[in-house]
Amino acid sequence: MSAARDDELTVALPAAEAHAIRSAAEGEGLSLEGFAVEAMKRYAHEVLADRRLFRIPDTDWGAFEALLESPPSDASRLRRLLDEEPGAE
Repeated sequence: MSAARDDELTVALPAAEAHAIRSAAEGEGLSLEGFAVEAMKRYAHEVLADRRLFRIPDTDWGAFEALLESPPSDASRLRRLLDEEPGAE
């Protein structure tokens, strides 16, 4: 069993952006690294939640269920989508 390895990320920023990020980190009482990690974690959770959760008004629920139960209009396109590797474009 191999030991877990921490990932390391190095980022080059324009001076104005770096200054704004440092100022925000100081304002939160965090190190630059801690601030960056926290911001990346929050954004990652937001991105992943947007892919997993969506809301449908009660008034539209019946129509949504009907769409889910009906056959796809273009099964070959759906098959290509389902067979596609995540992150492929």
